[in-house]
Amino acid sequence: MLCKKLLSAFLIVLFMLPSSQVWSQTEAGLQSQAKFYVQNIAPTQAVSGPGSGNARQGQTGPTMMAPAPVTATPGGPPAQVTPRSPQAPVTPGGPPAQVTPGEGQAPEAPGVKQAEIAEEAGEEISELATRARTHGLDLRLFGYNFFRRPPSSFLPVQMVPVGPDYVVGPGDTVHIVIWGNVQGEYRLTVDRHGQISIPQIGIVHVSGLTFKQLRQVLDREFERQYTNFQMNVTLDNLRTIRVYVVGWARAPGSYEISSLSTLVNALFAAGGPSGAGSMRDIQVRRGGRVIVHFDMYDFLIRGDKTKDIRLMAEDVIFIPLAGERAGVGGPLKAPAIYELKQERTLSELIQLAGGLAATAFKSRVQILRVQDRREMVLFEDDLEKVLTGRGPDLPLVDGDLVRIFPVSGVVAKVVRIGGAVSNPGEFGLRESMRIKDLLHFAGGPLYMANLDQAELTRVYVTPQGPETRRININLRKALAGNSRENILLKHDDYLFVRTVPEWDLYKFVELKGQVKFPGRYTITVGETLSSVLRRAGGFTDKAYPKGAFFTRQAVKATQQEHLNKAIDRIEAEMLAIASEATQTELSAEEAKRQSEYVRHQRQLLAKLREIQALGRIVVRLDDPERMRGTPQDIELQEGDSLYIPQIQQSVNVLGAVYNPTAVIYSPHRTVKEYITMAGGPTDIADTGSVYVIKVNGSAVSRHAVKWFGSSWDGTDYTFHIGGLSSMRLDPGDSIIVPEKLERIAWLREIKDIASILGQIALMAGVAVAALK
Repeated sequence: MLCKKLLSAFLIVLFMLPSSQVWSQTEAGLQSQAKFYVQNIAPTQAVSGPGSGNARQGQTGPTMMAPAPVTATPGGPPAQVTPRSPQAPVTPGGPPAQVTPGEGQAPEAPGVKQAEIAEEAGEEISELATRARTHGLDLRLFGYNFFRRPPSSFLPVQMVPVGPDYVVGPGDTVHIVIWGNVQGEYRLTVDRHGQISIPQIGIVHVSGLTFKQLRQVLDREFERQYTNFQMNVTLDNLRTIRVYVVGWARAPGSYEISSLSTLVNALFAAGGPSGAGSMRDIQVRRGGRVIVHFDMYDFLIRGDKTKDIRLMAEDVIFIPLAGERAGVGGPLKAPAIYELKQERTLSELIQLAGGLAATAFKSRVQILRVQDRREMVLFEDDLEKVLTGRGPDLPLVDGDLVRIFPVSGVVAKVVRIGGAVSNPGEFGLRESMRIKDLLHFAGGPLYMANLDQAELTRVYVTPQGPETRRININLRKALAGNSRENILLKHDDYLFVRTVPEWDLYKFVELKGQVKFPGRYTITVGETLSSVLRRAGGFTDKAYPKGAFFTRQAVKATQQEHLNKAIDRIEAEMLAIASEATQTELSAEEAKRQSEYVRHQRQLLAKLREIQALGRIVVRLDDPERMRGTPQDIELQEGDSLYIPQIQQSVNVLGAVYNPTAVIYSPHRTVKEYITMAGGPTDIADTGSVYVIKVNGSAVSRHAVKWFGSSWDGTDYTFHIGGLSSMRLDPGDSIIVPEKLERIAWLREIKDIASILGQIALMAGVAVAALK
């Protein structure tokens, strides 16, 4: 007897405990299975808005209120979400993992982990998709990424009018404002019995009424007590309802959602169907029977939302296993893996994928099928016959992969035209196309075209290989319609329209400095320097023809090439020396010195690489009439440039002298005297390598000037006595006194460094006077 009393007392205490305390530990044990936190669905305080309506004046209904964040105990299950039970069906591979919300999702409430929908690389890649990839088709399950990251626009919006068909239930807050002979404002929550208590009016049963009926009932109840009044009725805080998402969902479980939520909203809350769940037969069960079979394809493909019903409390959303599937890839408007419902043939699957793209090849279709679960087989057919009904429509089975092929990117029939036409290029070959038609499509021949002779190249395919033939065409006659010349074209013909012989529209040279009419002159083929000088009016009275600076683009390119090769030789020699040094054991001091050598060498190479060749040619000018016909009267080329300076009055002394400067010219002074006037050579001067760069660009070294006899003076060979130091100069000449390279340790071991640097100096029109 005592045991029965104790047991009864324990049951009474257990019954009186709050349900959250009774089940808290059970829910905490299932926290890893909670998949979605319905933060934006939970209702909160009322917010009045333009959706409020007047019962007597027929104004619109109330507005929904903004949600408040829902908190949960850290480490426990998310608030307002009852997770699925361990016995609920889950996607093979285990329950979805908790992940951090991605960009574009609502932020988490404090203490709550919001579940992000599984990535496609996990749950959504089916066996069929994997098999498709092995055959070169990148296909995804159609429609599943729609639920991947639910945008807030698909959650029940908070500031919308409640429609007149909204059914009032326990938990809704009715906001009544009355004015006129009587004034008052009431916020009344519908209790669990479906009633509200209105002061001076009494108890009114409102649960189960639509919002339209609610306004009518309240209007009638107030008219029993008052007259001459106006009343506005809105719904503020709307109740939440509990629905269940079960079956093959990504996050099955029970969810507290807004009473305005529809089936699609609940699917978003649960993350949609899992990779194994159906998109074609989502069921809503109410009161033990199925009231809706919802096909997501109707919504996604056709925009049909008629079966997206508003949910009621305790509704069950059941997602069954997906039905048969087939994939279709290639040039279609929406290639994917589709779940089949009524679609059972190839043409219906292509229609489901949006139809063929413009680049689809209609003469071939390929179906990859697992036949009798034993072997992989391929079926080939003519796609055009299937789609037009001239052939049988191919039936599909579960797991079929359909490949649509693109048309070839190679243009089937083309002809080409080049040369003196307005629009040379490639043109499509049409039926009965002739020479005249091709010229018309190319914009016609240019005015410099040689109409008497063009060349048509034609390739014939023979057993021995391609055979090329050339046909001469008289374009003048072809344009006139001569059938012999205006021949039919064939695939890959090439017509070349020549210009008239030696056609070149304009070539320009530039004359600057001390000529009477400097400027940019056109030249004819074979025109010489004296001819252009005559056209420019000849030299002015201040001109110094001996110092003429003539450059040519072709020579500049050649000089720059040789310049780069010379610098490359220096660099290669430096690298070889550095490589030898690294193979020997060095002391710390020697290693530091070697590092300094390398640094200086790199600096030298960097400076040398900055040097640009000038392309100067040494010319000796005279009066244009006396020049004509002489070897100096060179033929001009496009881009040539001639600069005539003024008469010079100095000689430059550069390099290893005490005062590198310009010295006033005197016709009687020698090289030695000019060097003396510049302070003489320094201790580091290499006096045996002194050379002279003449004003015309030529160079004279001690090897070219003999002590006695005929010597080169930079312009001509003359009798000379005394060597280079006794040579007399011209105004504008430059004397170069180089330094002794042997004193520079990091240059001493480089072979022929002096000759190489000399070549660089001459080609660049500069002198390497000193190396610091």
